Amino acid sequence: MERKQYIQRLIEDQFLVEFDGELTAETDLFKTGVMDSFGYIQLLTAVEREFSLQLTDEEFLRSIFSSLEAIDSFVANKLAERDGH
Repeated sequence: MERKQYIQRLIEDQFLVEFDGELTAETDLFKTGVMDSFGYIQLLTAVEREFSLQLTDEEFLRSIFSSLEAIDSFVANKLAERDGH
């Protein structure tokens, strides 16, 4: 399963939603009420564990990744950093 699909499935399972025409990869999950701050921390913790990433407290708090697209881009950048690309 590709990275973005995995993150999408995590979001769908955790928040009991489904990405469709209304909920897209660019949808702000906070503004639509899908995700709250507690759910956000849980989601990033699951992403951190799944992709073997180390997120700093600053990364958790500095930028709030509010859409599937933003979370996927962040993970892609962290993986590239980790792997030295």
